[in-house]
Amino acid sequence: MMGSLEYFVVWAVYLGFGVLFMAQLFALTAARSYFTKVMIRGHFMVLAFTPAEIAEFPGHYAPAVLTLAMDVLLKGAATTFAGGFILLVAYLAMLASTGVYGLVGRRQNRVASESAAH
Repeated sequence: MMGSLEYFVVWAVYLGFGVLFMAQLFALTAARSYFTKVMIRGHFMVLAFTPAEIAEFPGHYAPAVLTLAMDVLLKGAATTFAGGFILLVAYLAMLASTGVYGLVGRRQNRVASESAAH
């Protein structure tokens, strides 16, 4: 594969542009409803930032959505269990965390607005 310095540089560039795109996406979705905003942001974060190990190069990681796509294109759908499972777990974690955040955040906002009204 590539040397370790190039590997870290590639990941640094990928994560840097991912964070820049995420900042733009957060600004564009700021005026949306809670559910729409959280789903758009959550989908982006799961797809962009979930890593998966490359089967041919143990110890090296790539974005899970890319490894899943390459596995489907090159090896067929029968060998995509690992990448798909990682994305499934990441999506379930995203849905659970946004649900909990939505419940806790709304409860805190309700308590704050009631205390301000009195």
